[in-house]
Amino acid sequence: MTVSRRCSEPDVLPAPRGKLIVLEGMPGAGKTTTATALAVRGHSVVGEYTSDTAATLAIGDHPDVSDDDAHQANWLRKAAQCTARLASRPVVYADRDWLSSLSYACAVGDAELLASRARWAARHLDGATLLLPDVYAVFDLDAAASLSRRAGRLRAGHPWNQPAALARLRDFYRDPARALRPACPALAAALAIPERIDISGHDDPRLMLDQLASLAAAPA
Repeated sequence: MTVSRRCSEPDVLPAPRGKLIVLEGMPGAGKTTTATALAVRGHSVVGEYTSDTAATLAIGDHPDVSDDDAHQANWLRKAAQCTARLASRPVVYADRDWLSSLSYACAVGDAELLASRARWAARHLDGATLLLPDVYAVFDLDAAASLSRRAGRLRAGHPWNQPAALARLRDFYRDPARALRPACPALAAALAIPERIDISGHDDPRLMLDQLASLAAAPA
């Protein structure tokens, strides 16, 4: 697929060497638990938030929800780290990517922020400083279960404490391209390219792990 190149509409990038599999979706659905288990099995995994040396940061070291620059810098840093690993590894897993930036804007109901972040993502995809993955594994979970599972670790003031925001977040993940089409049609078109695998957060964690691990053996 070819997309005409304009400032708000990036060309769809060719897939990088190797296969990039990104775990996205609802908080509490099992993304980080599965990513950690994949790493224990010996797979190459880039954590949710990383340091300059690609070490995974503990939750307590994540940027504050209001520190927009730090969050955006994390997605760029992770893209560079994934690119480096894909040069020598056939499969790399990432616990979330820049799509989380867009999901946040949609969940808080800020159309201006969503449009701004869509332009940001389009620009960086065009410049190859963000990556379009080969596979999105999207973890689904209802708002009530998400809140219940995270009851002991909810961060004060975070939108993920609010059922309405979680409902909008879940709706975004059901069809990110649909949510982004009004803000950036070309970015929406690009998001239709990666393979999508839907995973229920109510599944047995061992089944989640086996399903994700099996992707490493599948043809690129």
